Amino acid sequence: MVRRRTLSPEFALTNLLHAMLGKGLGGLEQVFLDYQPILEAWAAKRGGRCVGVVRKGGKVAAAQAGRTPPLTAMPAFTDWDPITLGAARAVVRANRPAIILSHGQRPARVFAKAAPVGVIQAVCVHKPSFDVTPGTHYLCVGQHLANLALERGAPADHVHVVQNAVRPPQVRARPFAREDGPVKIVAAGRLHAKKGFDVLIRAVGKLRAWDVDVTCEIAGEGGERADLEALIKALDLDPCVKLTGWTDDIAGFLATGDLFAFPSHQEGFPLTLLEAMAVGLPVVATEIDGPVEILKEGITGRLVPDDDPDRLAEALGELISDRDTARRLGATARELVLTEYGPDALARRLEAALDGMLS
Repeated sequence: MVRRRTLSPEFALTNLLHAMLGKGLGGLEQVFLDYQPILEAWAAKRGGRCVGVVRKGGKVAAAQAGRTPPLTAMPAFTDWDPITLGAARAVVRANRPAIILSHGQRPARVFAKAAPVGVIQAVCVHKPSFDVTPGTHYLCVGQHLANLALERGAPADHVHVVQNAVRPPQVRARPFAREDGPVKIVAAGRLHAKKGFDVLIRAVGKLRAWDVDVTCEIAGEGGERADLEALIKALDLDPCVKLTGWTDDIAGFLATGDLFAFPSHQEGFPLTLLEAMAVGLPVVATEIDGPVEILKEGITGRLVPDDDPDRLAEALGELISDRDTARRLGATARELVLTEYGPDALARRLEAALDGMLS
């Protein structure tokens, strides 16, 4: 049985721990990094501080090694091993938080065991696979995830919607600016089956079969690379579809395209879609939870059924045929993201959630 201590007066009301124990540097990790300066500013204005906690040996720890203030790195093996739990308890003792905000289930479980009774526990929910624990607050990156939290028993005053955001990019796309040559479709994300890049590759094959001159570049890495390469070869698309690997300049990559395709099967509130919209690209996305909260059909983009390469190809082809409409969609989408999904909007939503927890 886990022994729990009671929260004492020495635990400052506005001290926070902000934890993310992932190995990589993907969307979840980016949201953690977006939150950190906002949380630091929120705590400082109230006389407290926010300490970011990351996995020792992980990519975030390496990438942020020179950060001021520094992030705290701790070992993270399992939810129950004594090294991880001991490190979590040491972090709690050293920082005396009143709120612990975790990204994902693992740090939430670890710090729930390490924190004294009375510490406010909060979890940032990025995807549908999560459990609801009595007393825990849920910061959901999309309304559909908030609805799931409510359905699973979380009280309404413990569920907060804090949609993801992106910084205004330094570059802007110029869709169809070239007078000749193929139309360039771009996509980006982890090479994983749930991202649906096989659907996009098949859609490109259909466009080529319809004599539409297109190329496609997909930025990202992952375990599905070999299967996607095999599909490209099988469809004889080697000359026009390329897996370009990951890039540190995602906005710069996206801005080289004419159209953005987002064929994913499951999402929370996708950063890559927001990034493509922010650079002004016309987008075609699957009509699933996440994208449908961002896009309005025919106004800020096109929505197509999930796992349907024919409809994806048709929507892309329609935008290629009607380039004025495509450019209008891209411009309207950019305005939406810069207005509703920028850092200032994220700060307002996140601060409101924190104030709600304390009240």
